[in-house]
Amino acid sequence: MPINTNEIKKRGRPTTVGEETKTKIVAATLDVLLELGYEKTSLDQIASQASVAKKTIYRFSSGKDELIQLALRSWTDSFKSCFEKNAASLDEFVQQLEDGLVTIGEQVLSPKAVRLFRLLQSDFPGRDELIASYQQQGIQRGRKILQLWMVKHSDLHIIREQDYEILSNLLLAMVIAEPLRELALRQTPLIPIRDRAHSAVQLLLPSFSQTIP
Repeated sequence: MPINTNEIKKRGRPTTVGEETKTKIVAATLDVLLELGYEKTSLDQIASQASVAKKTIYRFSSGKDELIQLALRSWTDSFKSCFEKNAASLDEFVQQLEDGLVTIGEQVLSPKAVRLFRLLQSDFPGRDELIASYQQQGIQRGRKILQLWMVKHSDLHIIREQDYEILSNLLLAMVIAEPLRELALRQTPLIPIRDRAHSAVQLLLPSFSQTIP
């Protein structure tokens, strides 16, 4: 019996049948993982949820762990496009940064992402492997996308040179960490994500400005 969950929100339509099938399989992987847990997630369950033959899955991955990595990577893919456009001024950079942080927050704080975070707090066989995938394809990749975008604007002399590895970590911690904790505890975040993003960017604005206070 198919698991009754909502489909992952997609940006744009897949351009080929192969991409559409891959998207279905990736979405099904998350559905099964969140419904059954890591240990009980299997290729048979994923194939059934995606309504594809099991052999079709091997066109896109070598097994369950790689599918989970693809699923987690799809989350960071969903906001990668926010950090592909170059800003022409500091004001434009600040607005793009705030908008991008809001988009990241909406993804990382989505119901499915919060359910996965709660799952990672429990003890189960394969937890270390799942946490490693979560760190690599989610947290670390998200930080890197943000870091490289800021470095690019430093190279363009829109913002001044800084350690943007540290600043990307600080920004995401300020905007994401506390709301995620609150949602994991089944509490409504006290501060809306847009307000958090705006305040975090304004707090670090002197670090971006070419004019040192």
